[in-house]
This record gives sequence, C-alpha cells and structure tokens, in this order.
Amino acid sequence: MTGVVRRAYCFLGYLLGISPLLLWGQREIRLPFSATLFTVDGLYNLYLWSQEERALYKFWAPAYDSLTRIGGAPGGEGFLSITSIAPVGNQQLYVLDAAGQVVTLLGTNLQPLQKLSYDQLPPEVRSNFPILMAVGQAGELYLLLRETQEVVKIDFFGRVLLRFGGRLFGAGRLVAPSIIHADGGRLFVTDTILRQIIEYDEWGNFLEATPFPSSAHTGVGFTLGKFFWRDSVGWWYPSQGNSHTITFPAYPQQVVVRGNRLYWMARDRLGWYPLP
Repeated sequence: MTGVVRRAYCFLGYLLGISPLLLWGQREIRLPFSATLFTVDGLYNLYLWSQEERALYKFWAPAYDSLTRIGGAPGGEGFLSITSIAPVGNQQLYVLDAAGQVVTLLGTNLQPLQKLSYDQLPPEVRSNFPILMAVGQAGELYLLLRETQEVVKIDFFGRVLLRFGGRLFGAGRLVAPSIIHADGGRLFVTDTILRQIIEYDEWGNFLEATPFPSSAHTGVGFTLGKFFWRDSVGWWYPSQGNSHTITFPAYPQQVVVRGNRLYWMARDRLGWYPLP
C-alpha cells in the first residue's frame, strides 16, 4: 500500500470515526458513538444501537468504510429504547423497541418494511410486557415476557405458536433471564440468577442447562459453543474440543459468534477474534 493510499485510508477512518488499522485489515473498530447493543448478519455487516443518540447504525462489510443510520429522534422512523436486534434472511433486521412497544422489520438499507405493535398481540402477551426478542431461522419471533419470565413464540402476525419457560419448578424454568439468542434451530437463554445457559429446541422443549464457570459473570450460547466472561477475560467452550481463554482489551458488554469469528463490543470499541 502506497503512502498516498495509506493517508487516504487514515483520513477516511478519521471521517467515519473508524480506526485506520481496521481499514488495513486489523480487528478493531473505534466507534464514533457509544453503543448499547450490536449484532452481525450472515454477510458480516455490523448493526449497532446507540441509546444516547437513539439511532441504529449499519456498518457495511467487508471494509466497514460506509454506514447507514436510522433514528436519532422519536418519530415515524425513530426508536425510544431498543432492547433487542436480530438479523434474518437477506440483510433484514428485526428490532424490538420495548419502550415504543413495537417490533419493526428493517430492510437492507434500514428502511422499515413491517411493524407489529404490542396492541396487535394477544392480551396475555401484551399485559406481561415483551422485553427481549430473538429470531429463529425461519423468521419466527421469540419474545421474553418481563412479568412471567416466559418465552412466547409468535409469527409476525402476532399469533402465539408456543409458550415455555417461566418460573415453574423443574427443568427448563427461568428465574432471571437476561439474554435470549436463537441459532441453528435452538434457543439459548442466559439466566443470571440460576447461573446457567438454558437450551430449548424450536418447539420449546428443554434440552440442557449449562452452568457458568465459577469465575464467570455471564454468558451466551450458540450452536458452535458457549462463551462466558467476567471483566475482560472470557472462556470459549466449543461444542466439540477443548476450552480456550480469551483476554479482551476492554470489558465486553456483549459477545456475538458469527461464522468463524467471535465479536465483542465495549461502548465505543468493537472488535473480533478468529475462533480457536
């Protein structure tokens, strides 16, 4: 790379608030805002929600040198407080705005395609207040209800397909779920009181509960394995093979596994490692 091209990349990174090192193929982005949530789609595009700005951003793969934004103020295309974002299909994204009480499907350029308001949900779902969301591989929605700690599986018309979890005693119960994630026909729910990642199949049947390592603060499950972390140290437990310890440059707020990469986000920093 010539000096002129390198300086041009540095200037582009400065304008976008992205570390020039990333544009040279490194593994960390310095964000021009403080992020609250993030996810990664199948093409490795990055989506980030900033609660401070009330804006949702898409950083386009592979170079992450362009971005698209929606929101910034409540309104027809704004959000109040997004609690879950989940990619699906061909660069589409589901967004749960719990404060705005609406689920929105966004298109490739973050344009709104469909909306499902809480008013369209059955009363027993709406009254128990959906607070978190995951999206299955066929586009089905899993809503975690704040009041009952149940998971409700619905279609995008709001029709209830399944209900499971909740505070009932026995295998598969939920006490304090904090993360739900759908991956490969499975639903993984992190319960910070039980200190377990609880796994269900797509029909809501309980499969297994994986306890946190003694030193872990939280964790999240994927079909490829489970990741736990505390402060800036994490532990990757693949579905097959030995565990690995990863040290981050900052305390991750969230971790996502996509393809052969483990992504992490810490406010204004986002990076990734190749999976061991």
